[in-house]
Formats: sequence, C-alpha cells, structure tokens
Amino acid sequence: SYTTPALLRYGASTEIVVTGGDVVTGHDPATGKELWRANGLNPDNDGSYRIVASPVVHGDMIYAPSRERPLLALKAGGRGDITKSHVVWSFNNGPDVPTPVSDGTYLYVINDRGIMFCLDAKTGKEMYGRQRLKPGTYSGSPVLADGKIYVTNEDGVTSVIKAGPVFGVLAENDFDDYTLSSPAVSGGQIFFRTAK
Repeated sequence: SYTTPALLRYGASTEIVVTGGDVVTGHDPATGKELWRANGLNPDNDGSYRIVASPVVHGDMIYAPSRERPLLALKAGGRGDITKSHVVWSFNNGPDVPTPVSDGTYLYVINDRGIMFCLDAKTGKEMYGRQRLKPGTYSGSPVLADGKIYVTNEDGVTSVIKAGPVFGVLAENDFDDYTLSSPAVSGGQIFFRTAK
C-alpha cells in the first residue's frame, strides 16, 4: 500500500483508518490496536495487488478506494469484521492513483485518465459520470476549496471544476511543466509544485 492513513472522528471516538492491499482497517490511536476491518478491496485475491489512493473520511463516512474497483463506502462505528454490516455502497469506477475528495454531500472521483465522476456521498448514486477533463495522466489528487475542485495532470494543466451535482469546467491553467503533486490550499492561497 502507498496510502496515507486518515483520522476518523465521530461521537467521542477517534480512530486511524488505514487501507492496505486487501482490507481497510480502523485502529486505536493510543495503542495501534485494530478495532475493525472490512474486506473486499482485492476481490481477485491478487498476491501482487497494491493500493495508491488514500482513504477519505468525512463525518461518519469512510471511503476506501482500491485499484479502480471497488471503492467501498463504510459507516463508522463498527467493531470486528464489518464487511457485511457497515459497507453502505460500492463503486466500480474508482481511481487508481488520485485520492477522491468529498464535501460530505458529494464524493468526487477522478481516475488516472482524467475521467471524473460525482457521487452522492451517502448513497453512491451517480450525479454525473464519465466527464472528460483535459486529456492526460492524472496522478495528483483533487482538492476542494471555495466551492471549486482543483486537479492538476502530469503535464501541468490544472482544471478548475465547479463543485456540485452538475459538471462544469470553470478554467484550465497550464503550468507547462511536469508534476505529480496535488495542489495545497492555505490562507486563501493555492500552492502548486512542478518539476521546476
């Protein structure tokens, strides 16, 4: 796994969420003890399977991408094996490398080929699907800020997408330089890292 763990806070609980090659797990931050696990990220039981996109947490929902299929949506609060009890929905057009982003109402998924989907975050219903961004390879993750989604492809083109259930490209900005990075937002500024 190449993923970054996510912090899940719900009620009085705090857990660390980790996705690996086969499962998504929740851990006690004080001890590291595994509290729960959901299987199903490696449906073909491929011994060389790997996951790059990180888990996403928003409120009491956990979104666990795998290698495109499936992306699992789970509700918080389970203990032990929660594969059958806490998986709310799944999606078979997930990302490979870019981590999805959510505002709690919608989950935005962009695959490595620049195809974008918007899903209802609670139900998985497709609000729109298979919308094409600027052609290229997408390794950086989308970032949500100020009602807009920013995503940069490896050629350095950043697409600005209107957040919400209707797809709309607001702008395309070309840095004309190679990048694998995700935009970072802080204090009203956006930071982009390219090769130069």
